[in-house]
Amino acid sequence: MRFVIPSALILILCAAVTPAAAVGFDLGIAVGAQFNGDISDLDLNTDDSFTLGLELMFEIPIVKLGVGYEYGFPRDTDGAVSDIEYHLLYGVGRIHFLGPVFFMARAGYANVSARVPDTKGSTSAMSWSAGLGVKISKFKIEAMYNDFDIEVDELGGSMPYTNYTARLIYSF
Repeated sequence: MRFVIPSALILILCAAVTPAAAVGFDLGIAVGAQFNGDISDLDLNTDDSFTLGLELMFEIPIVKLGVGYEYGFPRDTDGAVSDIEYHLLYGVGRIHFLGPVFFMARAGYANVSARVPDTKGSTSAMSWSAGLGVKISKFKIEAMYNDFDIEVDELGGSMPYTNYTARLIYSF
């Protein structure tokens, strides 16, 4: 819960300041597939899964900034943890450096829920992602590394969860 207010303030600040300097904007729907999930503290691997999201991007000279929401569909692990899913609010930036090729980074707050024996099952997490993409007409194709730092009070601290995502974004 301690990350909720700072994360929300960052997202609100980005959304409020960005339109004032924006040249244009676009709304995008994102679908993705997540691979090679790993919960290293518990030595667990997660099954592959899918994501669905929405992004509002503001075009500022050189860089594009925006905000987004992503839902991570439930996935199981090769251990006792099951039904891991999340709702992620994030700020995102993209910078084109070689024609249609761009670098992207995002940071945000996630509400993560899972069935974990002897724990509460839903908790908060800070998340960051970084990757590369290419823009082709109204589509963006991205490959990124994701890191979730999940708060787990009952286990005494945080639990890292990482995965890789391939996304396709259609901009209206």
